[in-house]
Amino acid sequence: MYRLIPVRLAALIIALGAIGGASAATLQQLSLAQMTQSATAIVRARVTGSSASFSGKTIYTHYTLQVSETWKGVAPKEVMLPGGMAGGYRQSFPGVPTLQAGSEYVLYVWTSPLTGVTHVVGFSQGIFNVSQQADGTFQAGRARIGETMLDASGQAVRDQAIQMPLAQMKSQVTGAGAQ
Repeated sequence: MYRLIPVRLAALIIALGAIGGASAATLQQLSLAQMTQSATAIVRARVTGSSASFSGKTIYTHYTLQVSETWKGVAPKEVMLPGGMAGGYRQSFPGVPTLQAGSEYVLYVWTSPLTGVTHVVGFSQGIFNVSQQADGTFQAGRARIGETMLDASGQAVRDQAIQMPLAQMKSQVTGAGAQ
C-alpha cells in the first residue's frame, strides 16, 4: 500500500501539470458594429494561397487574398495569422483560425500603422465564410466560437453562430458610414 501512494501522487501531479499547461484563449466578444468600427478594411475575398515564416520566435501564416469587393478602407493583398509550419517547426495558438485556399470570406481586418501588417479583427470573430445558396443568393456566416469569451464588462458570455444574407452584412457595414 505504501508504494501505491507515491505512484498515485506522481500520476496526480502529472495530470495536474497537463491540465495546468493546457492553453486556451480568452476573447472579448465583439458585435458586428464594433468590428466595423475597429477594422481598417472590410473585404470580400478569396484566399489564393498561403505561406508561413518566422517573425522572431513566432511563426506567422501569410494568406494571399484576391479581393472582389471592398466595403471599407483599402483592400489588403494579404492577411497574417499567428501559427503555421515553417523551417520544420509547427506552432498553433488557441483561438486562431486557419483559412483555406480557394475559399471565399468576408474579412474584418486591421492594418498596424507601425508595421504595415494586416491582422483579422477578433480572430475567428472577424472571418465569415461566404456560400452561394440554392436560390443564387449569397450567405455570410461563422460557427459559434468555442473559446472563452467575455463581454465588455468582463463577464463570461456564450458566443452565438452568425448567419445572414451577404447583402444584409454589406448594408450594415456600408450603412455605418464605413466607406
